[in-house]
Amino acid sequence: MCGIVGFFSFNAAPVNPLVLARMIDCQRHRGPDDQGMRLFSLKRGKSIEFRRGDPLGSQTFEGALGFNRLSILDLSERGHQPMCNDDESIILAFNGEIYNAFSYKPELESAGYTFRSRTDTEVILRLYEHLGLAGMLERLNGMFAIVIVDLREGKVHMTRDCLGIKPFYWARQGNTLFFSSEVKSFLMHPSFVTRLDEDNVDEYLAFRYCAADRYLFQDVRQLRPGHCLSFSADGVHTRRYYSIPDPPSQTISHEDALDGLDQHLRQSVKLQLISDVKVGCQLSGGIDSSLTTVIARRHFAASMDSFSVIFSDPKYSEEHWISQAALTADVDSHRFIFNDDHFFNSFERATWHLDQPINHPNSLGLFFLAEKSRPLVTVLLSGEGADELFGGYQRFYYASVRPQIRPWLPVLRHLPGLGEKFSRNFGAEFGDEVEYFIASSMFQRPSELVQVRPRADITKVLARRRALFEEGRSDHLRNCLKYEMQTYLVDLLVRQDKMTMAHSLENRVPFLDRDLVSFIRTLPPHLLIGNRLSLRDRRMQNTKILLKDLARRTFDDAFVYRAKSGFTLPLLRYYRDKRFVEMMEDRLLPGIKNRGVLEADTICRWWRNLPQLPRTLDETLWISIAFEMWAQQFLDAPAARLSQVA
Repeated sequence: MCGIVGFFSFNAAPVNPLVLARMIDCQRHRGPDDQGMRLFSLKRGKSIEFRRGDPLGSQTFEGALGFNRLSILDLSERGHQPMCNDDESIILAFNGEIYNAFSYKPELESAGYTFRSRTDTEVILRLYEHLGLAGMLERLNGMFAIVIVDLREGKVHMTRDCLGIKPFYWARQGNTLFFSSEVKSFLMHPSFVTRLDEDNVDEYLAFRYCAADRYLFQDVRQLRPGHCLSFSADGVHTRRYYSIPDPPSQTISHEDALDGLDQHLRQSVKLQLISDVKVGCQLSGGIDSSLTTVIARRHFAASMDSFSVIFSDPKYSEEHWISQAALTADVDSHRFIFNDDHFFNSFERATWHLDQPINHPNSLGLFFLAEKSRPLVTVLLSGEGADELFGGYQRFYYASVRPQIRPWLPVLRHLPGLGEKFSRNFGAEFGDEVEYFIASSMFQRPSELVQVRPRADITKVLARRRALFEEGRSDHLRNCLKYEMQTYLVDLLVRQDKMTMAHSLENRVPFLDRDLVSFIRTLPPHLLIGNRLSLRDRRMQNTKILLKDLARRTFDDAFVYRAKSGFTLPLLRYYRDKRFVEMMEDRLLPGIKNRGVLEADTICRWWRNLPQLPRTLDETLWISIAFEMWAQQFLDAPAARLSQVA
């Protein structure tokens, strides 16, 4: 886990290495162990390594590439990046881990390549030399953002892993192209201009994040998962190299599917334990992280550590389930109590690290967990991705049973106490099944959204989302899963990366192993999501079916089928705290009013009437608060101030 940054001048204007140094320093938290900078010229086919204080003389270069390293494999200086091949015609910067990299060393050695290090970075470099870009990408199973400067071709290639585990951003303004693991580095370049993209504000308010390549700044793009961006002096070109598979469902028995899942997950966890530094597990007490911890523990001869965040208030705490999982896995369980002080101490810092508004308040809990875990481990395995891959959210179950319920809605909506709920969950506010599912993951319904932003264009937002959904080429439920993996999961992974890397901690996600994902995508949807009409207590048996059946081999039914709770923070309590009141009255409310992007009167009215607010509006209010905190840091603050926030 590391950090990449760079820029290129299409008009061949010479780059300033001191600017590169400022940009790479801005994300030093991503790699405190080593730092490297390289200047290159595609026009002349030359490059040099630059160290602070080096004179440039008469040489000029139109490209710059910087790197911060968090040492995980081969902790020696042989892992220094950017890394070059033997004749320095190829330069590579790589953030992530490739879990199958060393299986290719015999093949590469037999082809005549020699290795100077024990890093997966050098294996990637040799694969590129041996097979080219397409052949290299076809072989990689892991998480990555990679930049390759090929001076032979006069091109630069940038790639992001298949599912978006590693973040990567790029922007073109005028004659300069910028790229980085974190957007904040762009602000350190004197020619970069920050402008809010108001079209994307609507999507942020509706869903809490921007999907596909969109970001809240004009000109800034996320490189989409499974995509490659290449540029030369002639321009920029992007292409997709990987799609989440849409194969026909295979005919397979439940037991064979269960055994296949067991085998793939065990293999994934085993591969992802590779490290020359200490590894632990992030243990929330849910079945995903608990299974990961149990499997990982079997590969440790010595003791293994797990890390959890808990609350003193039992209403919010999962400590009972964490204890059960830790005891079953036989791990040393470290538990950190998240209190109000931690919330207030991390809100502004975490916003700076995330590069976007803290859309989910529980990101602050993850920020805190990483901070407390880092003195003990450098790598954490987590259970992220399982809900999206296996169908763990209630909206998947609703999408499955809705065709049975819709014909009965005219009768069901008149049931006392339940009619409104049936109408809300299964009604026809939105059109067909596709639009219904997309809308089911909206954080704010249109009626709420227009109160915060009257000029919001929800039709445009939904059309963009529908285009993503229609990239699926399978049955409806599997298309729902693919859409979730291409939207919500990507944002979740960005949050996981930024909150852990804020403290130089690598996060790994075994459920998103490339082979495991390919296997699950072949399964018929009824093995993942049920369509039995169930009361609340039985509904949990209809989501994530196969994974829960695997969990039952280790845990009892009470553990496996309990209601999903998530990691909820007591927002209303924080709102009433004197520190929050002062921040709102002195900074955030005046900022919202002056900015004019959100409807200040509505937000002020909600704030002044907190005790009377409907229960669901406390997080709706948070979305506006988080946006303004981000805007003050990234739109208003000059670069010099921004660099001091961390």
